[in-house]
Amino acid sequence: MSVWIDPNIAEIVAGLDGVKDEVVATAHRGAAKLRANIAKRSGAMARSVTVSKGTKDAFFGIKDAGALGYNYGHHNNWSDRDIAGSHVIEKTIREM
Repeated sequence: MSVWIDPNIAEIVAGLDGVKDEVVATAHRGAAKLRANIAKRSGAMARSVTVSKGTKDAFFGIKDAGALGYNYGHHNNWSDRDIAGSHVIEKTIREM
């Protein structure tokens, strides 16, 4: 017995109202966790956490210009020392 599955099934399912709502809700939950993880160290960066919604997807992230250095670490040229990263993005993803 064979079954035909529309090759666009993922796109069709992603367009269903309940699915879209859950995708957006998940992005908002992720953003809230990310803000909480950042807020312990930097309130200004926590305020830059945003959720972006597409037609069938949603994303959360940090808009602050220093986000990568804050998350992954960086070298401070003034003090000539390495600064460890906070790894809040990875921590947030693990908590989801």
